[in-house]
This record gives sequence, C-alpha cells and structure tokens, in this order.
Amino acid sequence: MQEYNSSMRLRHLQLFDYRNFERLHIELPAKAALFVGDNAQGKTNLLEAVYLLATLRAVRAETDIQLIRRELLSDVLPAARVVAEVETRAGGVKIEVAVVARDPARGANATKTVKINGAPKRLADAVGRITAVLFSADDLLMIEGSPSLRRRYIDLTLMQVDQPYSAARSRFERVLLQRNRLLKRVRDGEAQAEELGFWTDELSKDGALIMQRRAAALAEISGLAADYHRALAEAENLGVSYQPRTDSPFPEPAFASADEIAECLKENFTRGLTRDIAAGMTLQGPHRDEILFALNDLPAAGYASRAQQRSIALSLRLAEAELLRRRRGEAPVLLLDDVLSEMDSSRRQAVLAAIRDVDQLLITGADWDRFPPEFSSIAACFDVKDGAVQAITPVPAAARTADS
Repeated sequence: MQEYNSSMRLRHLQLFDYRNFERLHIELPAKAALFVGDNAQGKTNLLEAVYLLATLRAVRAETDIQLIRRELLSDVLPAARVVAEVETRAGGVKIEVAVVARDPARGANATKTVKINGAPKRLADAVGRITAVLFSADDLLMIEGSPSLRRRYIDLTLMQVDQPYSAARSRFERVLLQRNRLLKRVRDGEAQAEELGFWTDELSKDGALIMQRRAAALAEISGLAADYHRALAEAENLGVSYQPRTDSPFPEPAFASADEIAECLKENFTRGLTRDIAAGMTLQGPHRDEILFALNDLPAAGYASRAQQRSIALSLRLAEAELLRRRRGEAPVLLLDDVLSEMDSSRRQAVLAAIRDVDQLLITGADWDRFPPEFSSIAACFDVKDGAVQAITPVPAAARTADS
C-alpha cells in the first residue's frame, strides 16, 4: 500500500460536556493512539467527536441534542463543546464546535456553531478544515442496509475535500424539497404543472454535478478498495459500482460532461412527470441512486458473511482515506472503532499490517490482548473508563499470567 506522508496532525483535543465526557484534555501522538476499555465507557464517543470536527455531522445521533452530556439537559442553555488544535501544511488551526440546546425540556433540538482560530464561520465553510475517516460497527449496514447509507458514505467523503460538490448537494436538497412541495400542489389541483419547469432545470443542473463527482470518486475508490481488500482477504475480489436510478438509458457519469448528464436528467424528469405528480415526490435522480458492492462477482448484500462484511467496510474506509490524501495532499486522521472484533487472528494481523503506515491513527478496542505487543509498544496507550482517559503502559498477557 502507498505510504501516508503528509503533515496534518491532530495535536490536542478537548471535550466539554460531550456525551459522557464532563471534561477531557488530551495530547495526541503523531502516529498511533490506542484506547482500550469496556463498552459504554466513552471510546466511541471520543472518535465521534473527532469526526464531528471534520464533517460537522454526528454520525451516531438522531438529533444533535444527544451530543450534550445528559446531566446538563436540565440547565437553561445546556451546551457541549469540542475543541481541537490541528497542525496542517498551512500552519496551526484551532477548531471549536459548540452544540447548544434550546429549551430541552420541551424536546427542542440543538444548534451547532463553529469557530476557526476564534472567528465564527458558517458550517459549510468549516467542513474539511481537518479531514478524518471513521470506521465503526455501523459501517456493516452499508453492505446490507438501505441505499441512503451507501450514498451517505460517498457524500461525507466528498464534502471534506470538494467544496463545489458540497454546495451543489446543499442546493439540490433545497430545490428537491421545493419541487416535491409543488408536485403535491399540482396533484391536489392547487398549481399547474408548467410551474415545475424552473425547479426541474435547477434540479438537473445540480444533480448532474453530484452524479459526475460521485461517479469519478467511486471509480477511484473501487480500485483502491479492491487492493486493500486483497491485502485483508487474498482469495476475495471486491468490486464497487455506481448505478444511477433513472427510467431511461444514462451515460456513464464518470466520463460524461456535466451538460450531458444534466440533459439526460431533465429528460428523465420530464418522462417521469406523471408518476412524480401522482406520488407527490421526485422518484428518480441522485437522491435515489445506488452504490453496489460485489464480492467475487456476487452481490455482497445477502452473500457476504459478517466477517466478510467487516473486511469490505474496512477496505472502503481505507480507500476513502487514500482518496482524501490524494485530493487534499494531506492524510486524514484515521479513526478505527473496535475494528478487530469478530475477526480471527489472521485477519487481525492483516488489518494491523494494512494500517501500519497510516500517518495518524486513533484506534479503540475492548481488550488489550487483541493488540500484539509489536503494535501496542509503538502506540500511545490509554485506558478509558467512565468518561475519563488515562495514559498507561499495557501489561502483556503473558506477564499477567505469570503474575497470577
């Protein structure tokens, strides 16, 4: 695998009333940090906080208010903060994300704000100041779950390094909402179908950019993921393909121009207008597109075992990390949550070999014995318990056995 050799580094992380952390101040090493503890102690929350800094998305929360420490929710304005100091090629950057709940007693959601070097920024302008890739057990849902989970995978990847993509996606979502509202009004006899023309044009234009950028990125990820997967499981071949969900034939988005894709999208929207009106929603377009994973030319969904799904998901995350490194010129922080569970010893060794050259790695586990001494001896090791993190020197299993 290609070695990571960039200068981005997460140096210092602070959490204030975030999840189960009341206060946390931690200096992070330049290479690997290993966090071990029982379940529900805070390991996953720690990695989630770093990913929040990169994407401003809380991947495990249905609402942002869940990020605030539960004991604070009876306060007038409960808030959580995540603060990080990051070293990049351009110099040091301080990132602060605050989540403030408005009237939590009545179930209101929270609002996010972000500061870069102390200056308030729009959320859209702060995404990608630090790049990160997160693997968690939830990634297995990418294989057999709904298409929206697979679209989210590529969306969160591109949003960190492709500002035009991020802007087009935001516009697309707003226009889609307006078009769907108008479709319902047309269906109910409250508006005319001719009024849809403007929204259809805008949807086609932004949808074309989304599809083009997704297809190009996934074509690159496909080759990278296949290489990583061969390193993890030699006899298995992984394939990744992007499939637009449209009624009529569509050009290959990775090789077509944005204008060609926009024209095809518009034609499909026009042909499907009757069905869209009847349904009161837009039934085709990039918000319905599919990403397929194949293992040895068979659909991974339904055929891959849980161990195979885990290897596929990890290969996709490692490919994502390499894509971000190529696009950004700096390697992302790689966050691996309990990555070695449910793996036999040979796969665990293959995983550790695949990540040994990662520039900066934060990895968690429930048991020190899953990490061989040659790995834990070169990593900064931390014990996580009840929302507290303490640096330790792990005792090898053989030594513990001898002392007992």
